[in-house]
Amino acid sequence: VPTYAPFSTAFASLSLHRSDRIRCLQFPTSDIDGIRAAIKGSYPFGIQREQPYGPSHEFKLNSYPWSGQGRDAIPSRIVMREILAHLYRNGWIFHVSTDCSKKELDKDTIVFRKQQAPPPEAEWIAISFNQSDRLRLIGADEVLTSAVREVLKSMRLLQEESWKDQSLGAREFKIHGRPWVASGEQTMSTRLLLLRLLECLEKHGLSLYASIDQSQGQGEGTSETDSWYCVRDKAWVPGGHVFHR
Repeated sequence: VPTYAPFSTAFASLSLHRSDRIRCLQFPTSDIDGIRAAIKGSYPFGIQREQPYGPSHEFKLNSYPWSGQGRDAIPSRIVMREILAHLYRNGWIFHVSTDCSKKELDKDTIVFRKQQAPPPEAEWIAISFNQSDRLRLIGADEVLTSAVREVLKSMRLLQEESWKDQSLGAREFKIHGRPWVASGEQTMSTRLLLLRLLECLEKHGLSLYASIDQSQGQGEGTSETDSWYCVRDKAWVPGGHVFHR
């Protein structure tokens, strides 16, 4: 009979509820404090209240971040990016985002695995797929923005480009067609675009860290696209190795 060395892996989760709640499960108090600080430091509408919720700790945010629309569209991705970055710095590494509910307007539960030695210092961007034809980079530098622009041009997809919110670092590309509600053969053109984007990100040292369904649909029978969160080792240099988690 083989013998196995005992080991223990700690897992914790962060789940998104209703249009404005974050529930943290199995994080120690120090990390709850860090999540609170990340929200306060990056979400302009702030925290309305906190409370225990069953075995979890719940933050109720002001406004409606998980609507994913209007004034909440960019701040909701920024606050998620900063929460992920805080947990990453403290050794809580993204494990999986999973949908474990059949309720209408449900969103993902994000599971983290504790790593004893935190990863190297990193920088982050968010990417969102908005409306039926918009691609938004949040926190990307000009080199990456230019590279994404060239990808879209090479595929004859770029219709317009502008700042959605320059103060928040959100650059928006309007794409020909309606890729996020595609039908027929265009469904595969959309997926080809995603592959080209991933190749572009990797070329510039960024790895897709997490793809999260954090926005509820606008009614029964509707759904929203995931938001992407990408990480790059701060020590990365052009032509160097891509960092993988």
